[in-house]
Amino acid sequence: MEEKQSKEVFKSISENIFQVTPLLKKRLSRMSTFQSKYGLPMSHFQVLALLEERESMSISEISDYFDIAKPNITPLVDRLVNAGLVDRVRSTTDRRVVNVVIQKEGRKRLREIRASLVAGIENWGSSLSMDDFRALNESLETVVKLLEKV
Repeated sequence: MEEKQSKEVFKSISENIFQVTPLLKKRLSRMSTFQSKYGLPMSHFQVLALLEERESMSISEISDYFDIAKPNITPLVDRLVNAGLVDRVRSTTDRRVVNVVIQKEGRKRLREIRASLVAGIENWGSSLSMDDFRALNESLETVVKLLEKV
């Protein structure tokens, strides 16, 4: 019986993934105006947010975190460096290692981006109640915690 229940849960997760992916894309696509406002795609915002949280990471660590090949992360970091949002800093313990560090301007831009995102989410208020927002927040926190374990 347990195996049958497990299979049903796995099947349900699979179906929910198929349903949530286009919904997330639809909601996030509304961010295109927000992306054009700041001149950066979502992947750049995500790297800035990660660097703000972790302070410093190598290209390899960023690549591993996002599961994106290093050759694809390097130009992204180059654009962030050219925009003055991050900098490359050689490790003091191993000169071969170059870390990416968020700069003051990167933190400022990230605050602006987060404020815009919050305002966009607040606009969902006409279709969601505060209980819905709380449930969504709790669900997203759970999804993040669980997927970090996978």
